[in-house]
Amino acid sequence: MYRNIKPYRLLIVEDNPGDYVLLEEYFRLSQLSIEKIHHAVNMAAVPALIKENIFDIALLDLTLPDSNGVDSVMTLTRLLPQTPVIVFSGLSTIEIAVESISMGAQDYLVKGEFDEKLLAKSVQYSIERKRSIERLRESNERYEFVNKATLDTIWEWDYLTKEGLWGEGIIKTFGYTEYNLKYDMNWLNEFIHPDDKEKVLKTIQYHIENGLKNWQEEYRFRCADGTYKEVFDRGYILFDKNKKPYRMIGAMTDLTEKKKLERELAEQQLKQQKLITEITIESQENERNDLGRELHDNINQILATVKMYLGMAKSGRGIPEDLINKSYEYVNDAMEEIRKLSHSLVAPSLGVIGLKEALLDLVEGTNLLNGLQVHLFIEEKYSEKNVDKNKELMFYRIVQEQLNNITKYAKAKEAVINIKTDNGKLFLSVADNGVGFDPSQKAKGIGLKNIDGRVEFFSGSMNIISAPGKGCTLEVWIPE
Repeated sequence: MYRNIKPYRLLIVEDNPGDYVLLEEYFRLSQLSIEKIHHAVNMAAVPALIKENIFDIALLDLTLPDSNGVDSVMTLTRLLPQTPVIVFSGLSTIEIAVESISMGAQDYLVKGEFDEKLLAKSVQYSIERKRSIERLRESNERYEFVNKATLDTIWEWDYLTKEGLWGEGIIKTFGYTEYNLKYDMNWLNEFIHPDDKEKVLKTIQYHIENGLKNWQEEYRFRCADGTYKEVFDRGYILFDKNKKPYRMIGAMTDLTEKKKLERELAEQQLKQQKLITEITIESQENERNDLGRELHDNINQILATVKMYLGMAKSGRGIPEDLINKSYEYVNDAMEEIRKLSHSLVAPSLGVIGLKEALLDLVEGTNLLNGLQVHLFIEEKYSEKNVDKNKELMFYRIVQEQLNNITKYAKAKEAVINIKTDNGKLFLSVADNGVGFDPSQKAKGIGLKNIDGRVEFFSGSMNIISAPGKGCTLEVWIPE
């Protein structure tokens, strides 16, 4: 007894009343679960029935008043593309049966040569065969869709036939034509760079020998014009029950632009690191030179004078009281000069006193010693933020460096320092009313190079606004 979970809805296209009654009787005897049988006496009656009903299977006589032979098969399969069709006819030639199957029918029965059991088998097998074909068709459609939609090159290899097939990516990405879609055992020599062939072959062979299904490799793939692109390839190996590979499928991604950008980024990072190192070395040398000059030209001279006065006292000749007072003043001056030097070289303890206090101390010292009036403005909103101490130290060093530049070269009477937040960035500006310069004509000195290197280290940006006689404004932005 044949049982199906859901009752079948049948369409029988038959013009002979006797044959139709016989089919109905066979279905009754088959004990198949039938919901309803619809009858069409010719092909013209089929569209109206299709419009009102959904059929699980259709049985078609090849000899109809308005349609005949395989034309009837073609017409019915076009009208019912999702429904399995069984052809039954009084003609028993193999040629007609094969042609009917090739035109879309699932089975062929000869009138008078089947009974209810054979009919039931044919119905169930035809339905299952149609489902399998539909699943295969949908799978192929998905494959084609992925092949067209993806930028990757889909490929497959058949170990039995020793042949492979490229997807459309071989045309879009590598410039080949549709005539190159098939490939054979020579693919290693034809498509892979000579220096990479051994690597790729060893990778695939290793996975096959160890029963590993997934492999991946990077190598250079030859384009139609003879150039090579860098690709990332990954494959999936299908093994039979004897652990022998019978098929392999995969996808190949073009990495050429990505690799190019990675190399450019690495080169840029190397250049930036070299620049930072160069600026650091130059800055260190500059600080050493400044320190040497200060020690030799200032502190050393002061101490030499004091030593001479003390030598006079030591010889017993005695020295006037005013020279003793002078010695005392000179020692104080030397101590003050040493304090200034150490203050400029040693980083302030920003973790203890904060950027604002450190800058106020720097501004006060500048105002006292250089005749330059410096004004500091720090936005209240900035003061409330918990800014990274390394970034605050960078701001301190930039202000220190720029005030040093202003003191040496700008001949300015006044300078203004501004610190605030702006659209997720920290902003610093140092402006003066000095002689200014033309930024397009004047190369960056060690001071500005040092500032530029510090800003780049924190992925920030720097801008200089100046003109002869218009003073200079240094602007710096860094991410919070």
